[in-house]
Amino acid sequence: MPDRLFLLSKTQKEKTLYLTFDDGPVPGVVERLLDLLDKYQVKVTFFILGSRAEKNPDLLHEIHKRAHTLANHSYSHPEFHKISHAEKMIEVEKTNLIIKQITGESCTLFRAPQGRWDMHLIFALLLKKITAVHWSRDSMDFLKEPANKIADRFLEQPVKSGDIILFHDDHERCIDALDVLIPQWLAQGYSFSALENKQ
Repeated sequence: MPDRLFLLSKTQKEKTLYLTFDDGPVPGVVERLLDLLDKYQVKVTFFILGSRAEKNPDLLHEIHKRAHTLANHSYSHPEFHKISHAEKMIEVEKTNLIIKQITGESCTLFRAPQGRWDMHLIFALLLKKITAVHWSRDSMDFLKEPANKIADRFLEQPVKSGDIILFHDDHERCIDALDVLIPQWLAQGYSFSALENKQ
């Protein structure tokens, strides 16, 4: 499929990983996460909820100021398989408008809540020049396990170049796990990059 249509993983010659964070911005978590990313000079992609961005525009500004990519994860995180196509597109368009109003920049990346896709949605995004972004590795942090268990899972099942890795920035467990994982991945020769909003 064309890159614009559906992005599952990035093919790279160099060893590159793409960290992505869903469901924020959450006050008290994002600030510490941003500091951790600064510590290791890592750029990532935040798939934000429009409803949380509306309540926390300063956090969106801070993410943007630190040169991370802002992407769309719907307005209210509904179960996409239970709502109409029109309702799905309202979720997408409303959040894109909020990102534009707060940062002044357009957003062309979207990830469906719970990764629930259908071809009607994917092609509707394509017509709007929005790239559908899934993931190739899931941290499973939604299970609310201790950070060391999340880290151990990645170390036991190693990442590969081009992996788009899913975390959630709604709890500090992701920060504690990444404070272990990022130095390990750097030591293995990996670099990190944010996904790009292509206008």
